[in-house]
Amino acid sequence: MEQVVDFHTHYMPDTIANFEADGATRLTIETPTCGQLYEKGKHYRTIDERCWDAQRRVNDMDERGIARQVISPIPVTNSYASAPDAGLAFARLHNDGIAEVVRARPDRFSGLGAIPLQDVDAACGELAHLRNDLGLLGVEIGTVAAGRELDDPVLLPFWEQCNALRAVIFIHPETAPGFERHRNVVQFGAAGAYPTETGLVAAKLLLGGYLARFPELTIVLAHCGGTLPWMLPRLDRFWGGTKAWQEKLPEKPSVAARGFFCDTLTFDADNLEFAAKRMGTDHLMVGSDYPFGVMEDPPGAVLSDTGFDEATKDRIRAQTFRRLADHVAGAA
Repeated sequence: MEQVVDFHTHYMPDTIANFEADGATRLTIETPTCGQLYEKGKHYRTIDERCWDAQRRVNDMDERGIARQVISPIPVTNSYASAPDAGLAFARLHNDGIAEVVRARPDRFSGLGAIPLQDVDAACGELAHLRNDLGLLGVEIGTVAAGRELDDPVLLPFWEQCNALRAVIFIHPETAPGFERHRNVVQFGAAGAYPTETGLVAAKLLLGGYLARFPELTIVLAHCGGTLPWMLPRLDRFWGGTKAWQEKLPEKPSVAARGFFCDTLTFDADNLEFAAKRMGTDHLMVGSDYPFGVMEDPPGAVLSDTGFDEATKDRIRAQTFRRLADHVAGAA
């Protein structure tokens, strides 16, 4: 049986502590095992050393039989509201810190970095740096950057750069227009709005023909694609009668969608099996949301409740990630 590669984990280097800039998330480390995150001057979340202590993460991985973590920033630290120079400085702190962890333990960690997507030129420059100089697989991005949707034409140079560099793009929502209306229900944004937002943005990229236009990049959708697998039959129906969609996407959305990759973070075997039917079992990778309270623990536990055979489970546990990493490296 393959040991698990956990694709969906979050990390923040302690070097970002006390970085201050308008629009940037702030970390205060109070003790070696406790820190506080602030967004827009308000307390956002209490976190612990698992967010910045690589050895603690290795210990947890060993206890759970996890072979590797792919570490990416905590989404709230995207800080797309900050000025471009501050956003670049903040992203660079993340990228250098993540790269340091990967360099120290390349046998246990792979990394996705951060970019200041509010400034396309700066984002492209940092993407080249983290891929070519730091050796990271790619980046984690939100679903909206400085008011721009991911299919905004202004962002085309970013997508072109991702394609040229064979980058992995992990799309993970954090905020979006309209999210404020969910603040009246504690945790509803993450619980209900995140998967919906993931599905909406993925559908727009799909209908825009991004997967065909940029075949060398790899888009990974958080939370098993969110609502996208459930939307596909309806998208197919509308695609059949919408010439403008067909001009950008010559095949049915349900067919083209199998070009996305997804994590397994559904917390439910039935949902995972349904998503696998839509997206393909060869495009799924284990994701846990480590180290947060809602994480699946142990990572990949949902697989034991599915009807997948062992060969399929092994693809999801580790083999698909290795295939993806080989593609990024130009070996596949």
